Amino acid sequence: MCLYPLDHRQKLPWLDVDDFLALVERWIVESTAGWSGDFPDLDLERYFPQSAAPLVVYGDLDELTNRFIQFRHYGSLTRIIGPGSIPRKARLAKDRAFGYVTDIGEPEAPPSSWDDLKLAIPRSDAKLIESAVSDGRFSYLVVRYARGGTGAAVVLRIWKEASGSFALRAIRSASESMPTLTMRAGPRARTLCGSSVAVIGVGAIGSFVCDLLSRSGVGHITAFDPDTVRPGNLIRHLADASSVGLAKPEAVKRIIASRAFSSTEVLSEAGGLPAPVEVMGVFAEHDLVIDASASGDVTPVLVAAATAGGHNLLSVCLQEEGSVVRVDVIPPLKGDAIEETRLGPPPSRDELRFEAGCGDPVSQTPAFAVYEAAALAARHAIGLLTGTPISDAGTVRDYR
Repeated sequence: MCLYPLDHRQKLPWLDVDDFLALVERWIVESTAGWSGDFPDLDLERYFPQSAAPLVVYGDLDELTNRFIQFRHYGSLTRIIGPGSIPRKARLAKDRAFGYVTDIGEPEAPPSSWDDLKLAIPRSDAKLIESAVSDGRFSYLVVRYARGGTGAAVVLRIWKEASGSFALRAIRSASESMPTLTMRAGPRARTLCGSSVAVIGVGAIGSFVCDLLSRSGVGHITAFDPDTVRPGNLIRHLADASSVGLAKPEAVKRIIASRAFSSTEVLSEAGGLPAPVEVMGVFAEHDLVIDASASGDVTPVLVAAATAGGHNLLSVCLQEEGSVVRVDVIPPLKGDAIEETRLGPPPSRDELRFEAGCGDPVSQTPAFAVYEAAALAARHAIGLLTGTPISDAGTVRDYR
């Protein structure tokens, strides 16, 4: 009996006998009446015994409803791969299975048996399912339904018992359709899908800025950087081991494009940072430019162009080996710019660390500082892109 949600069971409310019995009584009354008084969470699977089978993943079911379908097993998960007729022979490949998708609409009471579900399935298909289950050629039912106007689905394992009846168990399942995958992108994803952002410098901070903007729904990102991914970069970079040797913008593009939920178009500009004569064009072609280059040559040019053209520029950097996180809005939306950081003395020669084949000292900024800087920049960027800025001039977090 689903008396308590999973996230409340640790409170042990059943230790109060009177409260527990009152809850049991309420559950029996509401269960008898169906789920009319329940909070409309999508929980039809709770009304069936549970199976420990691997997670079943499915996409858009619209084209598969009232049709037979194929499943393929991939170790820790099972995936619906499309339509397919039930095979004639009982011996199936170990990685294959077959099922059926039906839609029961918005039922007044939850179904809990094969007899309940047969009412929603064409009689000829129901007979075929029973015959195929009996022969071991059919394994799954996917039941679409709605609660409170919101659609959902439950995946059920079906088999024939020795008594001749058909038994059902609910299997953990999850949708990988685009609406489901983008649901957690945030409430502004639909607005951001039409936005275009240029990220100048996609090293440690810039790569994660691209990643966070993509996950938030930004439609287009142009990534500029002339550098190549080295093994040592992997500690603080979005890139993975397969990206070593690639230009950093190309590595960022491949990782973002590899995600099923990503709808972001990434343009890789691996030839280098924009030349001074190209900078104004970069601002004109994008809704926002983000400077994550930490370059004494590039940043001043971007600042001058943004100020002269009345464009939006975000400049993000880490200072003092990650002890200071800084994002500047340039020019400020109102008032004055935030004060320059008071930096300590530069590290001594003995404190510097070098990587073989690289003339510049290696920053020892920890990865968590990089993540924080990227997240802060993304928060500012989304605020500017949606007309809800979080600050007029920027943010400084000084942990010294």
